[in-house]
Amino acid sequence: MLPQSTLIGVYVGFVQHKTPMVFFTATNYGCVFTLSQEDGDELYYAPIYADGSVNLKEFAPVDLDSADLDQMELFDIRNRLVEMCQV
Repeated sequence: MLPQSTLIGVYVGFVQHKTPMVFFTATNYGCVFTLSQEDGDELYYAPIYADGSVNLKEFAPVDLDSADLDQMELFDIRNRLVEMCQV
């Protein structure tokens, strides 16, 4: 389970098809996570730049086999995003 300090912001945005996206900001990893727009099942990430900005066009799928993060932490992030999308 990720410590609460990992989460600095969760926000909802509308991208491309006006579909709401929920974002999980993990500053200790230097990235923002979201779920795929197609089925909401795949975890995606984008880097947070030094100025704190995120380019929403840079989201890429998280490759669980080569990720620098612990797989349990990634599953926790994914599960949190799924829960937030249920609201």
